[in-house]
Amino acid sequence: MKKYRQVTVLFTIIGFMACNTANKQSNPSSLDKFVRLPDYFSQEDKNIRSNDYTLFKTVVLNGKKDTAQVSGTDSATVHDLLKPFMDADLNKPSLRDEYDTSSLYDPFSGRKSVIYKSRGKQTNPSEVIMELDKQGNIQQVNIHSYTSNLVYEFRQDLFYQQKKQVRMTTYQKIAFLSPKELEINVTIAPKKGM
Repeated sequence: MKKYRQVTVLFTIIGFMACNTANKQSNPSSLDKFVRLPDYFSQEDKNIRSNDYTLFKTVVLNGKKDTAQVSGTDSATVHDLLKPFMDADLNKPSLRDEYDTSSLYDPFSGRKSVIYKSRGKQTNPSEVIMELDKQGNIQQVNIHSYTSNLVYEFRQDLFYQQKKQVRMTTYQKIAFLSPKELEINVTIAPKKGM
């Protein structure tokens, strides 16, 4: 009878430990190794749409330029503008352990630069650089992507400055076709003036 009590206590302890481990693993944010960029840009999307901003957009496609002024409340435009940034999710299971992290700290201003650099040649994005203020809030994001093989080359540079500017430069070359170059510059300004 004494052995049964000891076995019961042992299994009860193991059961509690298993439940405790399962609860810890169910929290996805505790498993994330990198800053959750999709969440950050989803929040920026909401902030731009909810405040009184005007977007001044310039698009250059293969040397042809077009400009437009768009309201920041246009949800489709703002979402499409920030979508490439939202797609840069370094916490995807397929990208685990594919990036090295380094940081630079400015003791005078308290600002910090965080750099995620790909360990492989063909990992996209290949590099993410974030500028943080002294409270740790993201102020600026640079995302670089590069892919190349015998028939295809793709380069993309994304730049976001919080509630001020978005810049995207894309170069795409497919074998036997002429390359395509796209540059988008957007200035985000309050409706009352820049």
